[in-house]
Amino acid sequence: MTESVLTSQLARLRVAYAGTALHRFLTWWGRELAALVPARVRDWFMERREEVRAGIEGAELVLTPPAPAAPVRIALAQDSAAVRPAVAQALVREEEPPAVFLALQGGRLLHRTLSLPMAAEENLRQVLGFELDRQTPFRAEQVYFDCRVQRRDLAARQLVAEFALVPRAAVDAELAALEAAGVPLEAMDGVDGAGARLGYNLLPRERRAPRARFWLKVNLALAALALLLLFAVMAQSVANRERALADLEAQTDKAQVEARSVATLRNTLKQAIDGASFLTERKGARPPTIDVMLDLTRRLPADTWLQRFSVNADQVQLQGQSREAAALITLLQQSPYLEGPALQGAITPDARTGKEQFLIQAKLRNPPAPAAPAAPAATPAAPPEAPVTPASGPKPEPVPVAQPEKPDAVAS
Repeated sequence: MTESVLTSQLARLRVAYAGTALHRFLTWWGRELAALVPARVRDWFMERREEVRAGIEGAELVLTPPAPAAPVRIALAQDSAAVRPAVAQALVREEEPPAVFLALQGGRLLHRTLSLPMAAEENLRQVLGFELDRQTPFRAEQVYFDCRVQRRDLAARQLVAEFALVPRAAVDAELAALEAAGVPLEAMDGVDGAGARLGYNLLPRERRAPRARFWLKVNLALAALALLLLFAVMAQSVANRERALADLEAQTDKAQVEARSVATLRNTLKQAIDGASFLTERKGARPPTIDVMLDLTRRLPADTWLQRFSVNADQVQLQGQSREAAALITLLQQSPYLEGPALQGAITPDARTGKEQFLIQAKLRNPPAPAAPAAPAATPAAPPEAPVTPASGPKPEPVPVAQPEKPDAVAS
């Protein structure tokens, strides 16, 4: 029951597919491609299954293989136990067993042609079973029949179907004899005068011998192998991609580690540069101590000497003795390195040296950058003067230059 339902569903699908434009296009395309392939190559892909024609002639079973092989005659008067091995021996082939069909002469068949709506194609056998009462003197249960679509008119939504039938009473005896002899009958069809089949299969499906589809099994095995190889290729491709992804992730991790190392080195270098820049800025924010000391040495009078000279950040302290300590403030205000000099505490006279002790505090500052010297203006060259000849007499003596008094001590 399940097989019949599945068969009917497959038949409906085949009928529905046969009426589509895709089927017509693929059929035309296949014919065009097949015409381009050499005949020898085309024969490799064609299933060539031998057909053996079976018939009853008197008391003999006649099995006629394709030419040039001679027919095999087996006497049916023997015991069935002896007939079956003889039939099996006659049907032995190298590859696949042949298809055996009961050949009926064309005159034993009744042919009819009908014009039906295309909607009847899905259940064509059932429709023709109802039409047998009107088209023939037989009912459907009295005959074996088969049908096929001869042509379709898509514009008119009509099809032309032809069917052939043979009365059951005319062939039941032959079918029973073939079954008793163990003939694996697969079809029953009419033949023309040349022995060619008409293209029908009048044998009911339930009476057909099961076909050992050797090449179908081979094709299914090859298809399974192809699917297995396809899955293996897909799995290998996925494995290769996973391996490539793992390698890429490893390279990415390595690059990230290197990037973090570079970032750490960059931060260290930045800190070192910032520290050096800070020291440079701090150094540039205050004048060199040697310049300040040189300026004070030139600016303080000869009767002044320092006991202590200290520079703390931007604060400068001067401690020492001078004949006039208050006058030093005016001198220090003119220094380009000091800002806001002022006395700290009271001026104390020193009885031993006769000078005044002082403590002056000022703020350190940078002097303005000296301006670039201007290019000297070009002056016309003076004419050379005649050399002066010194008069005879004693040479003038050089005038001695007074040296400034050095301070007693300078402490830093």
